[in-house]
Amino acid sequence: MAKLFYRFRSIENLIGDDQELETQNIYFAHPKQLNDPMEGYRDVYWQGDFIVWKNLFRHYLLCLERFCSLLTIVGETQPLTEIEIPVFLSESDFPTTNYKALFSEIVSTFFSNPNIIALIKGISERSSPVRREELFFYLRAIHQIAMGAIYKIHHSNGLATYKENIDTRANQFLSEILQLNWFEVLERSVKEKKHLDEVLSAIFAVHKQTSAQLDIINRCNQDNVSDYKNRNFVISDFPENYISKLEQLIYPEWYVACFMSDFSNSSVWGHYGKNHSGVCLIFKADAVGESFNLNLQTMTGGSWNKTHGFTPSHGFISHKFEQVDYVKGFGDIDFFRYLGRLSITQLNASWYFDEGNRSICADDMLSDEEAWRARYWSNFHRDILIKSDDWKYEKEYRLILTSNLSSFSDKKDRLLQYDFHSLEGLIFGIKTSLEDKIKIVKIIERKCKELGRKDFKLYQARYSPKDKCIVSDEMKLIKFD
Repeated sequence: MAKLFYRFRSIENLIGDDQELETQNIYFAHPKQLNDPMEGYRDVYWQGDFIVWKNLFRHYLLCLERFCSLLTIVGETQPLTEIEIPVFLSESDFPTTNYKALFSEIVSTFFSNPNIIALIKGISERSSPVRREELFFYLRAIHQIAMGAIYKIHHSNGLATYKENIDTRANQFLSEILQLNWFEVLERSVKEKKHLDEVLSAIFAVHKQTSAQLDIINRCNQDNVSDYKNRNFVISDFPENYISKLEQLIYPEWYVACFMSDFSNSSVWGHYGKNHSGVCLIFKADAVGESFNLNLQTMTGGSWNKTHGFTPSHGFISHKFEQVDYVKGFGDIDFFRYLGRLSITQLNASWYFDEGNRSICADDMLSDEEAWRARYWSNFHRDILIKSDDWKYEKEYRLILTSNLSSFSDKKDRLLQYDFHSLEGLIFGIKTSLEDKIKIVKIIERKCKELGRKDFKLYQARYSPKDKCIVSDEMKLIKFD
């Protein structure tokens, strides 16, 4: 038994520059291209022992050092953005032994600060998890100290002319936090259990908003602020962007093609059918057990030789329609225990060991990797199929494209071809122009003739006063015999 799914496209997508109808392609979009700003949001939290927290600060120091080096090299000649934050880099990737030695000096200088060690100790002894805003608070607090350690060693090695001790005020602020017995106050709140999550969320949200406003004030007071984008990024924007980029260590990038189980909602036509001037494609999905799948041609492998380089191979792969769950809230992810994009070797070298001691966070993965892997992918699909109930009227289903082996960063790799027989028909929008209809009919006519197909169906959408929704009427006079 087959099931119909509906995909709304604008005329530009369908027969414009993208030529999706002609090429029989389905485009898989990055979550940032979708209209929900919370798309793909994961409620990541950080909770672990001293080892992983120290390694997180060390990793932050590594990424910041590379950015400070880039700023020294390029200045403002080319933009530095979140993309350049090297979260997958480790110390073993440093190009020379001298560079490794230089970074070791920076690490020693940074961790010789007793306030840094006290901060890590306090965080690691927390009995409740650290959320994004709280992690931002701590990274913001140590950011200038980290930069001070970096520039001090850079200067002593002749790599920078900057001499000023820029970490004095930051170290004083951190010292004051610790003197206030900050972590004892948090723990008392945990034991009292008086709406702790709400209180902590409010405290750190206010801090983040205050920091953002101060950044705006500082930049408004700068002359020619656009001339200092890279410097401002390193000095002010880096902590927040680091946290955002850090989450890439958990799951691979994913891409989505959106479908609906119904075409009758006028708002859906307005949003995705270009104000009713577009077209709704009707796909017929095959039943596979209890699910419904669509075969799409994609890269399945390839071969390599010295003459031609990498030659990809393609074939049809069955893709499952996943139903979106419209709920309030998002599932949480334990960062230190879900670093799924790193190998065991990388995890042991950069995250789970310190001075020969292993973190307890490694136990969850290493004790039963198969069970851990099942939970890992279950949570992956859970989080990319969640939308708030504000979007419930869409009745959305999704095809998901992801891989730990391929990045799909190039748009052409995210254009997957379907079999024309899977396209049951299409529905013209209420405001689809006659000119566009004629172009589409001619394409369909030629394809049907080439394949000897006679069952393709065309429909015209209209608003039904009786049903109070969009309905479609089959255009029976147009045949493809």
